[in-house]
Amino acid sequence: MTDGTPVALRAPLEDVPARAAGSVRRTMHVDVGPRGEWSSPLAMEGAARDLRTGSDGSAVPDGVPDRVPDRVPHDVTVLAEVHVSAGFDMSRRLESLSTTPVAAWTDAVIGTRAGGGFRRHLEEVVPPQEARSLLRQVLDDMPAAALISGYGLMRMARRKGHHPGSLMPSGALDRMTDLCSGWRTGGTAVLSTAAGQGVPMQDCPPAPVLSGGDPHGWHEIGPLEMDWMRRRRCIDVRVGPDGAFAIWAMFRDTVGEGGGDEVVLHEYAVRAEGVDGVLGSVVAEPRVLPFPECPAAADAVGALVGSEVRRLASVVPDTLTGIASCTHLNDLLRALGGVGDLVSVADGG
Repeated sequence: MTDGTPVALRAPLEDVPARAAGSVRRTMHVDVGPRGEWSSPLAMEGAARDLRTGSDGSAVPDGVPDRVPDRVPHDVTVLAEVHVSAGFDMSRRLESLSTTPVAAWTDAVIGTRAGGGFRRHLEEVVPPQEARSLLRQVLDDMPAAALISGYGLMRMARRKGHHPGSLMPSGALDRMTDLCSGWRTGGTAVLSTAAGQGVPMQDCPPAPVLSGGDPHGWHEIGPLEMDWMRRRRCIDVRVGPDGAFAIWAMFRDTVGEGGGDEVVLHEYAVRAEGVDGVLGSVVAEPRVLPFPECPAAADAVGALVGSEVRRLASVVPDTLTGIASCTHLNDLLRALGGVGDLVSVADGG
């Protein structure tokens, strides 16, 4: 607050927590190439890794430190790793897909549009035993990557002198109004767009590196090119012998500035706890968001208490809707459903 008027958040995380002994960390990213215009083709690249940290005597103290300490656990096992390359045509339909490792069912995804039906189609074609696989999780993030790529286009267009009001697709305001907390009726984004001024351009803060000096903290992620967008996630899972679990997760959307620099568009962190796979508490922490109304979505996540972690991908979109939701926070909460199986391998279980 300044004069009583709410302001948008600009407080990205300086680092991720240290890996703890007996934990499993899932890291993911999806990069999407810049649009030349709203209907231009899109290239996407993504990767993910599940890493188990053993109980090797170098565990960090209880609690979540702000920074990675001098000694971090190095007894690690890569449980799974995937790489994905995809291309979407001008109508946002998937026209090419290459994955490592190869999965036969991915052929059935070709031709699917990167919109609401993409995830529904994944539910139909992904075998039940791979429903929470790393590959499924990376593909699940591709519709969101297509969505955030529009911000890169707006930045590029404004840099070239185009008026902000000319950058909104036809009918976009009708589709966006009350879709989420940030696009609520009477809010900053809706009023600006309705007045012909377009979407207010966000003052994006620089993106801290998030490495903490831990060589095993993330899978390999290369530099982000100019005007490319990136979504990255980190999800830590810890489980005790009594079945109690703790999850810490974050996501960050960035845009390339050139020279390897990135600035942050969206960022949230989430903490969740429970027993035997059922959520007992969940708290969302807004870090960077474009509009002053966006953070209000964090107040609604308590509605997920009592849900099974494994079912979050289906529970979240039914529970957190309209102005009680954030499209991007919902995606992070849905991604927690993908780690339901990891509680069995955390702590050596």
